[in-house]
Amino acid sequence: MTDTVTHAVHPHADELINPDGSWKYTNSLSDQTSPYLLQHAHNPVDWHAWGPRAFELARERDVPIFLSIGYSTCYWCHVMERQVFENPQIAQQMNQQFVCIKVDREERPDVDDIYMTATQIMTRSGGWPMSVFLTPPGVHGKDDPGLKPFWAGTYLPPTPQLGRPSFPQVLQALSDAWKDQRPDVIQQAEQLVAAVAQALSQKSEPATVNPESIRESTDQLLRMYDHEHGGFGSAPKFPQPTYLDFLLRVYHNNRSDSLWQLIGHTLQQMAYGGMYDQIGGGFHRYSTDERWLVPHFEKMLYDNGQLVEVYARALVLRPDDEGAALYERIIRETCDYVQREMTDPTGAFWSAQDAEVNAREGGSYIWTEQQVREAIGDPELAELALHMYGLTLGANFQDPHDPSAEQANVLYLPKPLAALAAETGIDVESLLAKRLEINQALKAARDKREQPGTDDKVLVSWNGMMIAAFAEAGRVLGESAYVDAAGKAADAIHKHMVDDDGGLYRTMRNKDARIPAYLEDYAWYVHGLLALHRAQSNEPKWLELARHFTDIAIDRFTAEHGGYYDTLADQQDLFVRVRGTYDGAVPSANGRMIHNLITLYELTDDSAWLDRAHRDLESFAEALSRNGAAMVQMQGALLRAINVDSDRFTNALKDPQPQTTDKPVVASVSPEICINDGIAEFAVTLRIQDGYHINSHEPSEPDLIPTSIELKGAADYSLSVTFPLPQMQRFDYADQPLSVFTGSVTINARLERLTGHEADLPTDAVLELSYQTCTDQACMVSVTERLPLVIKDEAS
Repeated sequence: MTDTVTHAVHPHADELINPDGSWKYTNSLSDQTSPYLLQHAHNPVDWHAWGPRAFELARERDVPIFLSIGYSTCYWCHVMERQVFENPQIAQQMNQQFVCIKVDREERPDVDDIYMTATQIMTRSGGWPMSVFLTPPGVHGKDDPGLKPFWAGTYLPPTPQLGRPSFPQVLQALSDAWKDQRPDVIQQAEQLVAAVAQALSQKSEPATVNPESIRESTDQLLRMYDHEHGGFGSAPKFPQPTYLDFLLRVYHNNRSDSLWQLIGHTLQQMAYGGMYDQIGGGFHRYSTDERWLVPHFEKMLYDNGQLVEVYARALVLRPDDEGAALYERIIRETCDYVQREMTDPTGAFWSAQDAEVNAREGGSYIWTEQQVREAIGDPELAELALHMYGLTLGANFQDPHDPSAEQANVLYLPKPLAALAAETGIDVESLLAKRLEINQALKAARDKREQPGTDDKVLVSWNGMMIAAFAEAGRVLGESAYVDAAGKAADAIHKHMVDDDGGLYRTMRNKDARIPAYLEDYAWYVHGLLALHRAQSNEPKWLELARHFTDIAIDRFTAEHGGYYDTLADQQDLFVRVRGTYDGAVPSANGRMIHNLITLYELTDDSAWLDRAHRDLESFAEALSRNGAAMVQMQGALLRAINVDSDRFTNALKDPQPQTTDKPVVASVSPEICINDGIAEFAVTLRIQDGYHINSHEPSEPDLIPTSIELKGAADYSLSVTFPLPQMQRFDYADQPLSVFTGSVTINARLERLTGHEADLPTDAVLELSYQTCTDQACMVSVTERLPLVIKDEAS
């Protein structure tokens, strides 16, 4: 929340501010450094930070804990704050019935992982803001740490909506349950804790790694590839730099033109779209459509760091590619954006920029034709800008949260600049010079608008990504200023974020470093240091620091069965120690650790590093074989291990074309259908693999393709189908929960001969099944299958 509170944005403004303009409420979050926590420091809710003081208060009061987890650039977190947490009446109820705790998920990914898993287990969905209710310490005696979840959800409205209870109703029901049904509440908490521990412990016996998992992962990504627009899946579409990095490694191993076409097409289409900030540089979080056109406008450091590395790697692999000049421009503009808008006075990098301004999605980024003309001034140059950035094709943006808002435009490149140059008769060099002039004028006008909030905390792991990006950009482009920026950021972390024992802190703001670092912080910082070592002519300083922090990570996080835990040992505020494997927006720290070990071996020729990498890979052998593309970063590390030590592995990866026959969805029809008096009832069963879902027959978003079944080749018959009740699951790319099917789905069907018709069902009659398969991060192109009907003779 900003210092200025307006009625349009904050409906409870009069109740939050004193007549003299001072805040009426200040809670204990005011002494925190997290911008997200500070946004809530003047709520009427008596918020506490996660820690012993709040836990002990819950023990003393013998009331449950309400835990709210979010982050500073989360749209629905802002909405729930405005509607709920700024409401003094709701806040009073919260304060009376619970001890209320706020957590910044970016500061405490360990807490977020555990309670997000609990939320997903309990509701089959997830997202932020996360709303979880926990037992207080002391339920089972003085040594019981509590903190066990017994109810979970996400955004909860201030009043009942669409059959969903209001937040005050949930508060009252759970408070009453704690008083009147405490044994049942505690039992539910114990069951949920056991389920979370089982899901997150990821323990398996070491085994021989099967290199075939690399091919299987490649096949999965090729099946998800969008041949028309590039990228993976359909709307909403994420840039997926981890996927692209993996495919670049596969391409390096086997120079397949068809694979490069996929990679190059994706890199170019992302750069042409509105998901890329055409004026200021840098990538937004994701595209709300399949075309990369309209973004969700927040900008994250981790996306931009990973994407700069991807474009740099592509430039190295194919310096003569038709997109090479574009790749270089994207690298430079993104690095310049981060230096200009995301760099701390210490030289380290800030975390994120918000999607909204005054509750308006993309408020500072969108344009009308008139605004462009006024900003540029020169009529001829303005006409070129309108043509270049697609405004002559009509408006393309409507605020999804305000249908009454004026339609406007997200700027994008409807055609490559070379094609525009040919069309306008301007040579490409002159067009680029005019584009620079246009962008300077538009950026100057945009800077005068109210700007989105910047989360100015420094996170070590995200900085490691950006340090590597600047180092690689400088090395590849021969740009010493970028390498210097990487070195300055690395020095800032080493100067301000190292504890007395030589380890790292997780977060810093205004030179105030806090929270012991997690595995991901060590893994990604080391990645940045190793990239710097390479970029600065093998400067030994960076290699020595990389060795030092790798040794500390091994000492503090090693799991007894191989690989690494994500968190430190003996953390009393966690009821399970997580050993993560999956790649999310921030890829797996275990995968990055293995990459670092291989790089250290390559740089030092010390076989101990490679031996450890092999040991860690073998500890994940089962998961690598089972999870495929969900672990592509570690699959890439396996590919590297094969290449540096072929004696230990057989390189099975020769041709990255789809070879597997496994399908995410397997459909079957009742084996025999008996027609009685012109009527037959039967079932269609869909078996959906773990890690996938399909949209239900009634998707909750208009752009998603529904599951449907139609009868073909039988004009004398009608078909009616009854779908089961879908699940509502929340994904971080969607504003609302999505209606989906998972696991085994049985669809009941009824064939009926039309009145007045006597024909038998034709032997070539089939069912046409259409569906769209998705993972947690992307949706594939829709599929239509023809399912034969096996008809038994009609009963007499």
